[in-house]
Amino acid sequence: MRDKSIIRWGIIGAGDIAERVTAPAMASAAHSELVAVMRRDRTAAEEFAGRHGASRAYDRVEGLLGDPEIDAVYVATPVERHCPDVLAAATSGKHILCEKPLALSVLEGERMRVACELADVLFMTCYYQRFNARHRRIKELLAAGEIGQVTSVRMNFSGRSPQCPGAWRQDRSKSGGGVYIDNGSHCIDLLRFFFGEITAVTAFVDTLVESYSVEDTVSSILRLSNGAQAVVTCHWSTGDPDDDRNAIMEILGTEGAILSSPQHEKFSRGRLVVATGSGEQTYSFEESTHVNMLEEFAATVAEGRLPAVGIEDGIAAQRVVEAVYESSRSGRVVRLQ
Repeated sequence: MRDKSIIRWGIIGAGDIAERVTAPAMASAAHSELVAVMRRDRTAAEEFAGRHGASRAYDRVEGLLGDPEIDAVYVATPVERHCPDVLAAATSGKHILCEKPLALSVLEGERMRVACELADVLFMTCYYQRFNARHRRIKELLAAGEIGQVTSVRMNFSGRSPQCPGAWRQDRSKSGGGVYIDNGSHCIDLLRFFFGEITAVTAFVDTLVESYSVEDTVSSILRLSNGAQAVVTCHWSTGDPDDDRNAIMEILGTEGAILSSPQHEKFSRGRLVVATGSGEQTYSFEESTHVNMLEEFAATVAEGRLPAVGIEDGIAAQRVVEAVYESSRSGRVVRLQ
């Protein structure tokens, strides 16, 4: 008899992120097993399956979703495919882990939410940074009032993304936007994880360097529900080779500061410093964000409870992204509450 605490996974969109991060995490997670993968190129799908120990490969979504030995699917297709792939997975009765950003629009996200509720399947949005041990420790420090009243947050999540023919992230019709929907959505989700809802935004959104159809440079100011202000900058137009500066977070309070980088580190490694009047304390960690996320997913299924980061979180982040784009277009503050 099989162990029902083990989630048997199928991957829809066996591409780069699944290759580098998620499939290896499935091999390491105690309650995950990769069973099958899907990619339109059948040969590439079979090669991926061979590298990662999956027993089956498909070149059609319908084939994978019809596999009775799959409990849940990881949707890692381009954003334009998230909604149709999630709707199909829900109809097939599969639980779902979906890459971020959730969808091309809030409207698509709401369609996905309704489909999952009607099918009674679990849905988790793949905001893996909530499972970074550094970020979990930051949440504890904030709850304990370690740096007093938080008044300001600064996040930079940047890098260089030159023009690349055929890159779906650089095609608005496939991605829904550029660096802000891709990188900035992580910042938005972390802000919500730490502080609750975002109530208003104002932003400049530009394409300064490249000629693709999406933005490569964004500066945004967000008001948090506690009144604090957050500045989030995202660039595909900067060439700084230092990952610490490219993905840094600073949380400033009346009694001190918290500094953490790099934000996107997949194994929680990096720098976490808490500076107060009594001195500085440094923390170090080594935990896989994606293994932690997969274990949470399995526990959620086993316990029949809501996930730590659900479809509502994906929709909320999408709503803020859309407000940032609207603020830049209109030249005004966009209020969310």
